[in-house]
Amino acid sequence: MNKLKLGFLIIIFTLSYFNLSAHKRAKYNIVIDSDGKLEDFRTISLFTASLDFNINCITSVEGKMPANKTANLLKNLLKIYHHEGILIGEGNEKTKVTKHDNHILEFLYKLFGKSEESFENAIDILGKAIENERKRTIIIALGPLTNIAKMLDKYPDNIIKTEMILWYSDYENLSKDFNYSTNKKAYEEILKMQIPIKFVSSNKKFYSQDFPTFIKEINSNYAKIFKSLLDFQKIEQNEISKELTSLYLLYPSIFDETKVGEFAINLKLKENSEPEILISSILNSDKPQASVIFNEIPTSGYMIMKDIEKYSEDLISKHGYNEFKITALCSEIHSHIGIYNILGAKLGLRIMEYLHAGLDEIQIVSYAGYQPPISCFNDGLQVGTGSTIGYGTISVDTTKEVQPALMVIYNNRKILFKIKPEIVEMAANDIAELVKKHGLESEMYWNVLREISIEKYWLNISRYDLAEIEELKE
Repeated sequence: MNKLKLGFLIIIFTLSYFNLSAHKRAKYNIVIDSDGKLEDFRTISLFTASLDFNINCITSVEGKMPANKTANLLKNLLKIYHHEGILIGEGNEKTKVTKHDNHILEFLYKLFGKSEESFENAIDILGKAIENERKRTIIIALGPLTNIAKMLDKYPDNIIKTEMILWYSDYENLSKDFNYSTNKKAYEEILKMQIPIKFVSSNKKFYSQDFPTFIKEINSNYAKIFKSLLDFQKIEQNEISKELTSLYLLYPSIFDETKVGEFAINLKLKENSEPEILISSILNSDKPQASVIFNEIPTSGYMIMKDIEKYSEDLISKHGYNEFKITALCSEIHSHIGIYNILGAKLGLRIMEYLHAGLDEIQIVSYAGYQPPISCFNDGLQVGTGSTIGYGTISVDTTKEVQPALMVIYNNRKILFKIKPEIVEMAANDIAELVKKHGLESEMYWNVLREISIEKYWLNISRYDLAEIEELKE
């Protein structure tokens, strides 16, 4: 494929992908089980770059990499992507593998960072993630089926709650396939459970020579990491392999499906398909995304207020178009620009990124009360998360101390998000000073509040440095 054709097709797919929004109902609930190969991290980058997935956990299984090392690498990768709220589980079932891919560890440590934490057992993390989900879950199996078979045995009710297992394994050469031969028994046990299973294999499809150069132009962390993972090996050695699991769910029409058993289907990529184009489109996560009514909101020109236009380029450069859109819409609904509605909008978007959750998947209990200015935080939360009074997914608890904080309830988890004390103190001091100087009812108060809110809080505070986050245990 030449560069001109690649660029032309990218434009087509980018435009066709404009039905996304910063808040979107996810098409699929998934859990991912990984054995830590390089292509696993490419694949996970694709899943996390897409808003079509609620990712309820990612677990490690012993394979080409020790399970604990894989779990730590997964944790560090998710931190780079700001999806730290996705649960990580560590497999503790040893396999027959005697030689691990230790030669890639130093590269991955340099790319993601090194840590040596221990994690909850993968079997329980998987089991609870599926058990607590309202809808059925798709299991993405990138390695041996060890964890999955053990989980389904321990949590038998999850058999009916599993929509299917999408397994990277070469059905046509199953006896030689690493993921199968590592634990044949696990595969046989899952077959007896009559869970639909779909096999995906690489079909010997390789990335083109110019693909890494092309995705270098895509402005997203996902594309940067993806390119680094490709660059580690010679491009001719990089098969488009486990990435096909994500492509199948997003673009099933590019695959041929063949029934190979009562509950088994083999998937093969069609010869004329262009997976690189689709991968590029997914990685382009920072492109402008449409809302329900508008394709885009204005960021410059006569349709935007002059004081916003003055900062709009820097706002988008520092925090992204989606935050700009959410904060702008929140301010429009709120009828003015203020400190607390901006903080709420920023934190709302941060929550959705943190959990990698779709619209209507979370419930919020706010502690911001009903008294302005702190209660303005609630309007920001509604726009920032898409959790609204109309949907019944947000409520206000007035029995506790009034503060810009909230409890998120998601898949039987409770997570406390609190604006950092130093930011709360700064906001209180700024507002008190304005009231003292101009009086609460004066036009000057609102004008100066707007100036401070835009420059000091919207522009100069990152949503990633905004809050303290605490997962509460039962």
